[in-house]
Amino acid sequence: MNDGGEPKRTIVNAGVPSSSLREVVGKVCGRITPRELADLTYSLVRIPSPTLHEEEVSRHYYSVLDEFGLDVRLQPVDGGRSNVIGVLAGVGGGNNLLLGGHLDTISPENCVEPRIEGNKVYGRGAEDMKGSLAAMALAAKALTICDVKLKGDLLLAGWVGHEAPLGMGEGPRLLAKEIRDGRLKVDGAVITEGKIDSITVAQGGMAIFKVKAEGRRGGVHTSLLQLSSNPILWMSLIIKELHKMDKELGSKPWHRLIPERPSIQLGTVQGGDFYNRMPENVEITGTIRWDPDEDFETVKKNLQERLKRTEQRIKHELDPSAKIGLNMRMIRDSYELDEAEDLPQKLRDASILVTGEDLNVTGIRVVTDLSILGGEGGVPTVAYGPSMRGETTAHSDNEWIDSERLARVARTLVALAILYCGVEN
Repeated sequence: MNDGGEPKRTIVNAGVPSSSLREVVGKVCGRITPRELADLTYSLVRIPSPTLHEEEVSRHYYSVLDEFGLDVRLQPVDGGRSNVIGVLAGVGGGNNLLLGGHLDTISPENCVEPRIEGNKVYGRGAEDMKGSLAAMALAAKALTICDVKLKGDLLLAGWVGHEAPLGMGEGPRLLAKEIRDGRLKVDGAVITEGKIDSITVAQGGMAIFKVKAEGRRGGVHTSLLQLSSNPILWMSLIIKELHKMDKELGSKPWHRLIPERPSIQLGTVQGGDFYNRMPENVEITGTIRWDPDEDFETVKKNLQERLKRTEQRIKHELDPSAKIGLNMRMIRDSYELDEAEDLPQKLRDASILVTGEDLNVTGIRVVTDLSILGGEGGVPTVAYGPSMRGETTAHSDNEWIDSERLARVARTLVALAILYCGVEN
């Protein structure tokens, strides 16, 4: 059983970069400063971009990439919303690398006002994930200023529609479709969110479910009916079955790279309108999370079968009129990339080249867009970003990001582009 210990660290089969390559990396990285990163991050954070309202920040990010010398286009998604795609074209003969992240945030309501204070940039989206978008952009700018001739293309993408429940992944899915259809040539992708000491190669899946228990005798005085006809009682049996499923998930080994176990959890219970009126229905909502060795359809089928058996039991033992319904909405499916693949190895090499430190290889239980670019897009994808273990402020009312950490990420991305895309001569 996974005991939730430290992320796994494995041996890097790293080649030793030549002195000239080290010199190029050092020269480009020297162009990246925490102050410029703080300023660019602030310019993004000060533009509110809650999900479904990303138009202004998309236009701003477009102008930033255009100013930095990339070939930029807007990819229309829906309702006037657009992804932003910028390309720093290579000379040919290398891998094409995509760096990407979401432009939308959760609601800025109650969040600290945008500001720069020392090395910290405050405001909604600072950590999740406008600081990362700034790091990507300044990495590309530094490569351009230093006239580094990459062999492969370096692509930057900012997408809309990430944050659930309003975001359904429509932005990254459109990007993944272009990749899958061959209209966008990508050999490897890095989603620039995650821990600064880790590379994420595995992700569990997650879905939201709603279970409704309905009867035909609602709205009457409870003195006229027996408790066995009450949907609240039926729902108690359903909750017991879900609890049983959750205990089963926790009793078996789970993915070696993911600290937290798969789970079923409840979020809301709704039913009834008065203390002595029979409820017409009772609803519960919750989440179910699974490992990379399962997928949404398998998990959905299992839950359907368990609830069907519970419904038959309720009909037989309590009330034949009982009706149990299930609705499930996948937020993200699970995903895993072999850590021995070229992209994660090159990213670890890049970290060693820039910082002298290797990256942990890990997995996460929370969901990102890894499964969309990696699974639906069919391109090797990892996640790596500026968050600090135990110090994450994403989605908090006091959200902030450290520009020194952003500089470390930007420099590591520079080294990755050089190692993965290759350089002329």
